[in-house]
Amino acid sequence: MKARSIILRGAAVVALMTAPAYAHHGATAYDLSKTITSKAVVTGLTWTNPHCLLHFDIKDASGIVTNWSVELYNPLYLTRAGWSMKSLKAGDDITISFHPAKNGGPTGYIRVGEGKVVLNGQELSLAQR
Repeated sequence: MKARSIILRGAAVVALMTAPAYAHHGATAYDLSKTITSKAVVTGLTWTNPHCLLHFDIKDASGIVTNWSVELYNPLYLTRAGWSMKSLKAGDDITISFHPAKNGGPTGYIRVGEGKVVLNGQELSLAQR
């Protein structure tokens, strides 16, 4: 009975540890042949694994505001590139370039060398140092 309990607990721990790996999907949901570049206003930065998320509003030519969420790299990667969880805050005006979602939703993805975030005229690098 005791051995069975240990095995079940061990299996539960393994299942919980591997769950984040299943969430990782790569860039297949995004149209890497298209890039959107726009001025935007930051609404938040979610600093979490497996990917950080940058949330921002873009106003189109007719004045309609859309809230976007763009997938960045993980916190360790971004820290090595010089970012911190305080690099961007709600209300910051930025210029952003990113690949949009294939399904047309307000989500996107930034890859090193193909997307960028510019704050106060300075690009926040995505390349690790």
